[in-house]
Amino acid sequence: SSGINAEYGEMKYWLVTPLLLLILSILLHYLLTPSPHIPRGTVILICGASSGIGEELAYQAAGRGARLVLVARSEDKLARVRDEALARGAEAVEVVSYDFSDVAGSSVVVNRTIERFGRLDYMVLNQVAYPLGPFLAVKYMQDPAYVEKIFRVNLFSNIELALHAIPHLESSQGHMFVTSSVFGDVPVNYSWALYCASKHALNGFFYSLQQELLAKQSPVSLTVGNLGLIRTPDMEAVWQDEPIPVSLIAGHMDTAAQGMLNCYSTRSRTWTYPPGPNHFITLLWNYFPWYHEVVIANDGPAGYQDIVERYKDKVDLSKQRRFSEGYNEGS
Repeated sequence: SSGINAEYGEMKYWLVTPLLLLILSILLHYLLTPSPHIPRGTVILICGASSGIGEELAYQAAGRGARLVLVARSEDKLARVRDEALARGAEAVEVVSYDFSDVAGSSVVVNRTIERFGRLDYMVLNQVAYPLGPFLAVKYMQDPAYVEKIFRVNLFSNIELALHAIPHLESSQGHMFVTSSVFGDVPVNYSWALYCASKHALNGFFYSLQQELLAKQSPVSLTVGNLGLIRTPDMEAVWQDEPIPVSLIAGHMDTAAQGMLNCYSTRSRTWTYPPGPNHFITLLWNYFPWYHEVVIANDGPAGYQDIVERYKDKVDLSKQRRFSEGYNEGS
């Protein structure tokens, strides 16, 4: 009995102590973070700006009187966002229709920004491809050309843009924000294998780049955004049938965009949102091996074949909504 009590006491210590430290770190972060300020006329380049967080970020930046360069593939969606951003107070808006699976030419996005506004203050790398479905069950995902396509969008284009933007950001003492994910730390859902892999790689590169910028005392700062599931209209539609209600774990789109905008002035090295669920999931994954089985059970409570079928429905719905268009089919 005494042995069981001792073991129980030790387990409580290892569980409670990290939780208390987590709560303390979150409180200190919010107490010590300075109030954000975005000067009027700030030149902000937003990739992935035609929907979701990128669209909302454009509107919030417009409300601060920013000058915007909005980039995405869909010209019709960009035109709608441009008009709304101007109506909300943007000083000027440039739109660039570009497919980031073409990595070599992606520097045109930075070049157009400099041609139009003569400077670049804040670059938000928010473009993403969401390949949906269990890797072993979806044949086209196993094609090396498809894997490379996902990595071109989710990793290589980010590296190329950073490389071309750094000289201009040095001139303005500017900032970069890279939209990564809690999936870059923890494989929260095995049906996102390629997405998880690309975000792990994204974290590895940009945290290393962040260290190099600090080591060379560059005036350019960099935030890696550790985002969880965000309740964009597309996400809410595609994930409406999840066993765990999205509303319990997902963050709000307007709060996510506000936090990303604020990083221009706070210059945080990492920004996590929503902080509670993301930190807690990472804590469980790293310290409690039994949580791995919990993740699997939550993904498909009725078994593997159940989640295979559910993701077929998600892919069909995403195509109807033009969500991650072209990335959930073979080349």
